[in-house]
Amino acid sequence: MNVGFVGLGAMGLPMTRHLVEAGHHVTVASRSQGPVDTAVGFGAVAADGPAAVVAASEVTILCVPNSPEVIEVLDAAEPALGTGKIVVDCSTIAPDAEQEQHRRVRATGARYLEAPLSGGTAGAQNGTLTLMVGGEPATLEAARPALAPFAGLIVRVGGPGMGQTVKLCNQVIYAAQMVAVAEATVMAAKAGVDLEELYEVVSHSTGDCVALRTRLPFEGVLPDSPASNGWAPGFMTDLMAKDVDLAIEYASKAQTPLFTSGIARQLLGAASTAGYGREDFSALAKVLRGMAGVEWPTS
Repeated sequence: MNVGFVGLGAMGLPMTRHLVEAGHHVTVASRSQGPVDTAVGFGAVAADGPAAVVAASEVTILCVPNSPEVIEVLDAAEPALGTGKIVVDCSTIAPDAEQEQHRRVRATGARYLEAPLSGGTAGAQNGTLTLMVGGEPATLEAARPALAPFAGLIVRVGGPGMGQTVKLCNQVIYAAQMVAVAEATVMAAKAGVDLEELYEVVSHSTGDCVALRTRLPFEGVLPDSPASNGWAPGFMTDLMAKDVDLAIEYASKAQTPLFTSGIARQLLGAASTAGYGREDFSALAKVLRGMAGVEWPTS
């Protein structure tokens, strides 16, 4: 299949690699030239902007940071859209903004899906991402060969906007997990608890969660955690803050309460202010460690 990819960031570049390795003819564009050169090096073809990517492709995948970037890409791509083209937006943006993109793309005769992702950079690198798809079932089946190479699970969750809504629900839970794990581990560390023993107990108890297993926020406790690897981002603090902002905005419009998300957003903001915005979002624990006066390793 001829597949296009726009947005070769920390997620998009490994996703593109999986597409090439699956045997697809992949045409790419990105804001920065470096990732494009890398993609060409493993077999992709560079194009001069989104319209050229769409023109060369049956399915074009977008993976950019936020709503304005999605709109900018589709503005540029619109002259090449039409019957026979499918666009799949893997970005995380506001559900109402995504609904508008469905309408504008379908007005050209092309088809559209939203497919926000979960799994972080590790999932992108391993080809095990979860895709939460909003759009028509037939469009998903037509696009599935272009999504399967980087996906561990593809679930259609409803029509336009529903994929983004489910993604925001996931982020609300994950952000709350991370705050709880950070608070608990800071408390334990200050008390002198051995954090490896804490991990062994809690990972086999009712406090077990993904944030604990992948992002325990103290250096050297879990070898694969961001904390043990210079806080390298599996998912950046600034991006999680953006997603929590989207969730809070959506909940306000829907008149549904979000208590923990407000707390998580304050901590994420404090982490960004402290200079951790491009580090993994588990770095919010460094703010709590500073407030508690917890140094690591403890004496």
